[in-house]
Amino acid sequence: MRVHKLLLASFATLGIAGAGVSTPPASKTFTVVMSRVAQTDNLDKGDALGSDKADFYAVLWVNGKDMGKTKNVSADDGMATWRRNLSSSDRYVKIRIRLMDDDGGLEGKDDHVDINPRGGKKDLEFTYDTRTGRISGDVSGRKGMEIHAAGEGDNDRGQLWFKIE
Repeated sequence: MRVHKLLLASFATLGIAGAGVSTPPASKTFTVVMSRVAQTDNLDKGDALGSDKADFYAVLWVNGKDMGKTKNVSADDGMATWRRNLSSSDRYVKIRIRLMDDDGGLEGKDDHVDINPRGGKKDLEFTYDTRTGRISGDVSGRKGMEIHAAGEGDNDRGQLWFKIE
């Protein structure tokens, strides 16, 4: 018992309160808002039924966790209303966005749309700093700023406009 009291007194002297007890960091909330999608390349060029509109949907990962896919937007250049309300206790949040073109049952496999400005990579990957609002990685910006990402150097190129609120 005496040793325990001495350890607690030592921790208090060093400014370490509640030895062995830590308070989890407060969770910060933010929203990823994807507002517009567009094709650069014709995503349905092999469509046997003739001219068809792209059927975009996005898949979002936060710190490696799949947050699911959005509803479809059927337009070659259209307004999306995709919002994901999120929270994290981490200061730095890793976000990955994948844009897809839904080809339906008879058309085969969905097209993976290139929205990354770097060649050889289609998904967008970036880090959001919850403390400063800074966005860095494949794209850069700040919280509240609309960011435009356009695929370069790969096939099935498209564009995405989004922001973090």
